[in-house]
Amino acid sequence: MEVKLGVASSPHVGEDVRRHYGEVYGEMLRELGVSLAESSDVAVVVVLTGGAEEEVLSQAASYNILLAWPHYNSLPSALEAAAALREGGRYAKVLELPAPLASPGEPLLKALRLISLMKTGMPKFGVVGRPNRWLVASGLAGAATEEMPLEETLEGLNPGDGMEEARRIVEGAERTDFSAADLAPIAAYARRLEELAKSRGWAGLTLGCWCFDLETVRKMRWTPCISLTLLNQRGLPAACEGDLRALFSMYVLSRLSSKPAWLSNVNVARGDLLVLTHDGAPLAVAPRYSVARRMLTGAPAAIKTRIPPGSPATLLRVSGDLRRALLLRAVTVEPEEVEACNAQAGFKLINSTASDVLSAGLGNHLAYVLDDVYDEAKEYLLHLGAKIIP
Repeated sequence: MEVKLGVASSPHVGEDVRRHYGEVYGEMLRELGVSLAESSDVAVVVVLTGGAEEEVLSQAASYNILLAWPHYNSLPSALEAAAALREGGRYAKVLELPAPLASPGEPLLKALRLISLMKTGMPKFGVVGRPNRWLVASGLAGAATEEMPLEETLEGLNPGDGMEEARRIVEGAERTDFSAADLAPIAAYARRLEELAKSRGWAGLTLGCWCFDLETVRKMRWTPCISLTLLNQRGLPAACEGDLRALFSMYVLSRLSSKPAWLSNVNVARGDLLVLTHDGAPLAVAPRYSVARRMLTGAPAAIKTRIPPGSPATLLRVSGDLRRALLLRAVTVEPEEVEACNAQAGFKLINSTASDVLSAGLGNHLAYVLDDVYDEAKEYLLHLGAKIIP
């Protein structure tokens, strides 16, 4: 995203000081990977002192991030200007830095990702195959979707296209029940789906697969769980089972975090504890993993892992009409082991309880990302008109 950079202050601040702050913050933004432009509908304005309100307004754009600090009445000035911008129909977000010349760092990047998401509008998703039969609450009203028969995506698949990536997965595993040759068609299918998504303009996809269709598993000899692992690892949100609500939730979390999100079944909901399980977790959330057999069928393959404790996390599930959203802040904990899917994650909820999950009534799959983007997700969902649960 390109932004224009402004510096605002009271009239008593010299031009040399303003220029210095502009140069320093311009370099900080470039180091963060932010592109600067003379003109943009997104502005980052550094508020040096009190009395800068009129200058902020004159340098503002449609979307604005105001950088302020506790000294020289900078923060009061930014808050006053932000109120005027909002009343005028423009977006404004104030970020308080600890001191002048402090880097805005990750909070600025999260704010820019939020703005980017707001500007994007509803994405276009691919639906490969049909939702699995047990998904009876997975549709998303108003979603722009393109359906594609499962057979069409598998036609002429060349396992050799996935051999190199399959080797990397096997070599990185602590143990494996399968060889690279076993995983090659799974990796090749990930590449096929990625190419398809790019050519069709999909922002993400969901796959109604054959994971528990015993006859098809015997015929195919593999399931696409690790295909989705690889797609999410590459930054393309990809959900199992045809679940559009989970896919949209993953899409929001991954866009706000720039980290891969995943979805899982809610297997334990007790007190302030959730235990979620599923196959196909991205390797970025599973630094130590094994390649294991799938539940029931024993087919290749699943990522078997336990998500390490101590990571901040944000969890999300939207309703089918996008009028409600279960949004949770948590930290990962060592999960109690349950007889369920191979990738298992424990979450200690912050400022909510498992009863909120049970009473929300929004379905099974919860999307999660190992990052605290709760505030940004809340702001985006409110922007869509959703009621936040709890």
